[in-house]
Amino acid sequence: MRILVVSALYPPVVFGGYEVECGVVVERLRERHDVLVLSSDQDRARAGEQANVWRELARLTPDARGSLRAPSASLRAARSARRALAWAPDLVYVWNGASIPQASLRVLADSGVPLAFRVCEHWFGGLFVGDQYLRELLPAHRRGTRAAWAAGCRALNLLPALRLRPTAPLRAAVSWNSEAMRRMAPVPAFVEPVLERVCHPVPPHGELYERVVRNPAPEPEIVFLGRVTPYKGVAVALQALALLRSEHGIPARLAVVGPEDPPYGADMRRLAERLGVAAAVSWRGQATPEEAAAALARAHALIVPSTWDEPFGMVTIEGAFARVPIVASDVGGISEGVHNEEHALLFARGDAAAAAAALARTLSDPEQTVARVERAYARAQAFRLEPYLQRQERFVLDARAALSSRFGC
Repeated sequence: MRILVVSALYPPVVFGGYEVECGVVVERLRERHDVLVLSSDQDRARAGEQANVWRELARLTPDARGSLRAPSASLRAARSARRALAWAPDLVYVWNGASIPQASLRVLADSGVPLAFRVCEHWFGGLFVGDQYLRELLPAHRRGTRAAWAAGCRALNLLPALRLRPTAPLRAAVSWNSEAMRRMAPVPAFVEPVLERVCHPVPPHGELYERVVRNPAPEPEIVFLGRVTPYKGVAVALQALALLRSEHGIPARLAVVGPEDPPYGADMRRLAERLGVAAAVSWRGQATPEEAAAALARAHALIVPSTWDEPFGMVTIEGAFARVPIVASDVGGISEGVHNEEHALLFARGDAAAAAAALARTLSDPEQTVARVERAYARAQAFRLEPYLQRQERFVLDARAALSSRFGC
């Protein structure tokens, strides 16, 4: 079977877990199928040439500059999509349509080729209607320059290369990465879901984390593993650390492991200074999987303080594989992976006091903590890579069969 995969980013160009997951799935599918990847042109020079990976779609910023670029970028994206269709795929599998011109996806949807979505992030709920170009083709009350801009976009849409209808009906198969994602980004009204499944993601390096030999640091050490960005809640972790030390009397340290958004990283260092914990925080930056595993080996607890609605929270499963006690925000799909009190201690979004209390419980009640860790490790066995890859291939095959049927499944 020929499969066209569309992803806003594709390894080695990665921002988070979905790109890594997509790359692993593509490599498995290539063992039995022909796979072509259509992705954005971000960091194309760094990525280098890769067989059957076309880095042609513009990467648009969610601001006025991105909106100004969107019409010409959409025209180019539509042409790239038609060139990909000339490759004659049997299925189009869209992994992420955020920040790329969704004109490419609309062209693919209108082609009649079976279309499936892997929904790992929130963009799917605004499919087409939130796109910086396609939204201008929708009826709306506009004034002044905005009205003139929309008229120009509609004039561009008269070109034979476009002629797109953003909300034209389409049939699709959908693989959700969590029940939470299914609730947070529901199927758009113009999409007829012929097949739907929830397939939780799994850590690509789960076996590496499972091989971790626990060697906790001499003093209590908490690890944050993820991007240093506002929505990952590093500020909450710092505030919880300060409260843990001042109100609970536990002289813990915090290791921050992950790439930083520079301005936000600087803000967090200033916050640590104001909270009086700067000397207790180590900023370790981008880490390889092996380095992340070493950090988990020394940790007395893993904190996942996300303040946005995490689609799933794969880092909690990584911690479970490594047998590290988990304290996490109860947001999005995190509680689908680890359950409160059974596998982890969960706290409300942004509640640093509750996070500190959960960390204190974790560090001061070893008997209960060990029991939770063992249950979490047992839970992690449901998130192994090989069964997940088998489920992904089964979904692809079933999606094509369902979408090729005139009456669906």
